[in-house]
Amino acid sequence: MSWHLADQIERSRPSDPARDYCLWDYRMPVPPAPGALRSSALLYQSFEAAGVSDRMLAFCAAVQKTWGRFNTVFGVKWGGGQLSWEFYFYDYGRDQRRLGMADFLRGTQGLITSPLIPDDALPYFMFSVEITEAHLTGQPLDQIDIYMGNPGSNVSSGICYGLTEAGLEMRNFYFFFDAASEMEAIRGKITESIHMPYVKVDMDALLWPQMNGVQTIVVANKRHRDGIYFSRIRASQLLHFLERLDFPASSRTFLHDNMAELDHHLYDVGWDFESDDKGRITPVKGSYYGLL
Repeated sequence: MSWHLADQIERSRPSDPARDYCLWDYRMPVPPAPGALRSSALLYQSFEAAGVSDRMLAFCAAVQKTWGRFNTVFGVKWGGGQLSWEFYFYDYGRDQRRLGMADFLRGTQGLITSPLIPDDALPYFMFSVEITEAHLTGQPLDQIDIYMGNPGSNVSSGICYGLTEAGLEMRNFYFFFDAASEMEAIRGKITESIHMPYVKVDMDALLWPQMNGVQTIVVANKRHRDGIYFSRIRASQLLHFLERLDFPASSRTFLHDNMAELDHHLYDVGWDFESDDKGRITPVKGSYYGLL
């Protein structure tokens, strides 16, 4: 690693937008403290925790050059004792979008390679790519996930497809619920799943009491397991999430030590879980999100 974290951390400015992981605006929970940090500080700290080289910084710079600042969502993913990163690119113009998958491949040319031929005529509103340092040292990017709307659902929802050389395959459905008014529907959506046994499930093991006050809960039905996302939580709740899923100690310490400087943001987190035949819940992987 030929870079230093302190050189990458950026201070918040009054003109910075407050946006969640859907790029929807929100009202900051508190005014930025003196010396407040952008949420990207958490991303760069995760690079340091993983010991990645400055190739990852070059990738982020290329993305910002094409999309601009605060228009790309990052996800720091933790599973199987490994960190990886996913980047999400929105354009709600769909077939009238300004930038698409082909622009991403052009913008990162020379940093990553990919055999994929995207179809930007599809009316998707977002696509994402999962990146590890291996992709920046020669491993081809072999999948792009594409997100489509799901008209007709009683709640806001969408469908994710994976684009590979073999074509497109369905990966998951996800459903947005208002946490304050739709808790009964959230519980029903969680338990109505082939991955959840029809036994008594302790909902506190899934809908953590520590997430009280969360604005939106998303339930995702995936191929091999399900997932739950807590949207617009406070920095202290993010720390609980990192501790509960055993993210690297340095990341937890960084957030703890910079809590006041990061508390003006609202955060989004998600985790996939498995359930045994007695309904016992085991986390498999987790992610937290911010703006690049």
